[in-house]
Amino acid sequence: MNNPVDIKIAHINKSETSNNTLSKELVFEILSRTNYEALKPHYKFQQLWVNEAYLTFKDFDTYLLLMYLKNKIFIDYSDRFHYMSVDTFYSQDKIAIDKINLIQISKSLNIPKETIRRKINYMQEKKIIFRSGKSIYLNSKALEIVKPNKTLPLLSIFFEKISDILSKEDWFGNRLKREDIEEFIRNHYTLCWEYFYRFQIPYLTRQRNCFADLESWNVWGSIALAQTAAFSEDNQKITREELTSYEDYWIALTKFKPKRGINASSISDISTIPRATVIRK
Repeated sequence: MNNPVDIKIAHINKSETSNNTLSKELVFEILSRTNYEALKPHYKFQQLWVNEAYLTFKDFDTYLLLMYLKNKIFIDYSDRFHYMSVDTFYSQDKIAIDKINLIQISKSLNIPKETIRRKINYMQEKKIIFRSGKSIYLNSKALEIVKPNKTLPLLSIFFEKISDILSKEDWFGNRLKREDIEEFIRNHYTLCWEYFYRFQIPYLTRQRNCFADLESWNVWGSIALAQTAAFSEDNQKITREELTSYEDYWIALTKFKPKRGINASSISDISTIPRATVIRK
């Protein structure tokens, strides 16, 4: 547990009662030994979050771009050791993002420059953002769109479930309650959400690169989730005791052949993507 201290969160760690610092490697090891059933909250959370993201604009790329712009603000705040609670952050009328250009955004998200330009123009037309010189401003409408009204409580539940798993280890300490987790995130919102976006933005970018667009990825993911659900319900193929690790689970899943598939209407219901789009993808 000798990871270097992140100075951005050092002041927060001082307020914690535990003297231990979590090791990413050790947490990964524990979760890798955990079977899928215990990790279901992660998949449920991610699916719900992705669906909410799509429904915002009925377009993943626009939401991904808005996430990227918002995260630039979070990074700027934390680089200056300036942190805000969720209430304080969303009470602002507008926030400027200085020294940013379309080429920089295009390279970061691996989305063509002209697509970025088109999405920027769309958000300007909808009065979500506005530009002044080389600066982009997010107004109160833009902030309200990405306000995590549903995500924050769901994320707290997910972390509570993970703490249940980790609390079985002597080095972790007591399990964390979702109410305490949610309060912590609300009080340290801009920093916590920078870390949240550190995962989501690269993750979505990788999936977009793999599938060419995130709508196709979400259709594929809905099919995959349906298959994993069928696998979990099939007690005759494999017993839960044999699934002793995350790797065991996925090896068994690749060998599993479901008795029935899933139709376009069901995929549409799961993914929130229109049926016609599902069929096209």
